[in-house]
Amino acid sequence: MSSGDLLKRLFSSYRRGDSKEFYTIAQELIAEEEQRNHHVLASDLKKILENGTSRPVSSVRRFDLDQLPQDRERGTTLLEIRTPQRYIDELIVSPDLQDQIEIVLQEYRAIQVLQSNNLRARQKLLLAGPPGCGKTLCAEVIATELGLPLIYTRFDAVISSYLGETAANLRKVFDYAGRGTWVVFFDEFDAIGKSREDVEDHGELKRVVNTFLQLLDNFVSDSIFIAATNHERLLDRALWRRFDDILFFDLPNTDQVRELLNKKLSSIRHGELNIEKFVNLMAGWSHADVERVCFEAMKIAVLQRQTIITDDIFLVALKRQQRRLDIVQKTTQ
Repeated sequence: MSSGDLLKRLFSSYRRGDSKEFYTIAQELIAEEEQRNHHVLASDLKKILENGTSRPVSSVRRFDLDQLPQDRERGTTLLEIRTPQRYIDELIVSPDLQDQIEIVLQEYRAIQVLQSNNLRARQKLLLAGPPGCGKTLCAEVIATELGLPLIYTRFDAVISSYLGETAANLRKVFDYAGRGTWVVFFDEFDAIGKSREDVEDHGELKRVVNTFLQLLDNFVSDSIFIAATNHERLLDRALWRRFDDILFFDLPNTDQVRELLNKKLSSIRHGELNIEKFVNLMAGWSHADVERVCFEAMKIAVLQRQTIITDDIFLVALKRQQRRLDIVQKTTQ
């Protein structure tokens, strides 16, 4: 049967809600691509079908979701499973960082080719930089682009006040992650990866770091492991060597702020907005700060029943965000 006919059947089964037929046809398409020696494409399609976003996670991994690892004392789940829908064109970063991310995606898509030549793809990544500059978004983009579900580790649940329980929770997370293929994301990584040389910390932290190093060294999987930190200087030196690549995220420059404004305001008329004026006013702000102003301006316009973002509307939104930043700065000093 031709690919065109298979695609017609695939779409028809989707419209009918016939998940069994959809899955069967998808497997036929994968087999056809393999016969054409399109092995990388076939591998990507297989990962999406088995782990990714083409079907709801609840129907793909119901058994796993029913048995999420939990903290023994409190009974709280240690992680969340997400199916992000964020794409690479949403990342507004430097060209160098964009290239690094593209290399990660390129190598993972060719992971079997690399393995057959005794080479390893970049699978353990450290994302570092100020808060609000796109680290979490980057992890979600990688998951979406590769068709993998994302395991988000909940540090408020992993870190325990009970002696030895934090290390035990980490083992549970790694054991669970080893049962599938994912993007495994550890946010606020410095919470457990803090330097063992810090004299103010007790022996429990050293045991946790040692445990984490052992687990990471022994973690053999086709999953991608990503850790993110706002305080890279606090990390234990031994951790740096465990990562295949380190991606640094910076505050956006003026060109990136301009691009971010135009992208986030694209759903509403803003052609008369003095973009250059506000780009300069937001110098030194993070991506998240700029994004928040855009959403605030759109809310103001909607509530005022306006169909266009004016300078006055945007200025009100900017002042609200500036007030918020001032409060945050005072409370964190």
